[in-house]
Amino acid sequence: MTKETTVRPALVLRLSGDLGAGSGALAEAGDGLPPLVVLDLRELDLLTAEGARLVREFAEIQAAREIRCHVVVAPGSAAAQALMDGAGQPLPAFADLDQALGAGPSDTSPLANQFEAMTRVLLGESSVAAALEQILKATKLVVPAADLVSVTLRTPDGKFHTPVETDEVATELDQVQYRTGEGPCLDAARPEGPGYVLSTDLADEERWPEFAAATTARGYRSVLATELLQASGTGRPSGALNIYSHKPHGLTETDRHVALLLTTHASLALAHTHTGELADLRQAQLRQAVDSRDIIGQAKGILMHRQGIDADEAFGLLRRTSQDLNVKLVDLARTLTLRHGQLDQS
Repeated sequence: MTKETTVRPALVLRLSGDLGAGSGALAEAGDGLPPLVVLDLRELDLLTAEGARLVREFAEIQAAREIRCHVVVAPGSAAAQALMDGAGQPLPAFADLDQALGAGPSDTSPLANQFEAMTRVLLGESSVAAALEQILKATKLVVPAADLVSVTLRTPDGKFHTPVETDEVATELDQVQYRTGEGPCLDAARPEGPGYVLSTDLADEERWPEFAAATTARGYRSVLATELLQASGTGRPSGALNIYSHKPHGLTETDRHVALLLTTHASLALAHTHTGELADLRQAQLRQAVDSRDIIGQAKGILMHRQGIDADEAFGLLRRTSQDLNVKLVDLARTLTLRHGQLDQS
């Protein structure tokens, strides 16, 4: 970590390398800090869940001293997602250093900054898949309790599928709804639906018993599904943005309003797609699902052989590690299958 003093009264801390458990990088900041500290995370190679917790704790300690903390992080990056995955209020986040230094106490709106950045990115995307991926990243950033996010699309013939998600578990939970014909995603995605569907505690949910049981068994207690507005004309899909949270009552009224803004962006992206592209998106999702199962199966086999554990224990190990590193399970599994030879030699 290097320290760079800017125009007083502010201090910029540039963090590089890995930030995780046991890291003393933030402890080096010391006392006697100016009224504004900016943490520049753009050069980090890895920010683990534990590292993100250390950043938030550092900001809370400074806030108790009446010192403001701003964060500079690339919108949609793994580091940005790691910061938003934990508990508490999101830190004021900015796309560049000038914005972070120039924002005063009343100007720090992480939500406004994230929507501005997302709009710029969406305008530059050339495919609906890329645009929807950006919607998912933005949702994780601006909804603090969003542990899983997915998009449900409903084709004109009434079939549902999940083209994008932040974790394979979201697709599994969506598919429980598609199979049973009931659930919040389906209710919100139907043209005659209510616009949004919220369950604050699935442990007490009676509307969709099978979905509620499957979701709570996975450790998720609340869900919010918000309608994607259907564009005019024939052959246009409808859908929903789905947010799952581990916390009962974790999704608030503010989150519902934020989700409405996010779905407006997603609806605009869908409105400019062609029927052929939507069919290609469906086929790509099916191929990805098959590939993901194969890769995860290979990774489980490697762990079972090397660690002497069974299939369930191997999957649990993959899941915990993916959460600790804040990477998708399938990406972790792919790395393991591609590099296990190197690991065996080390």
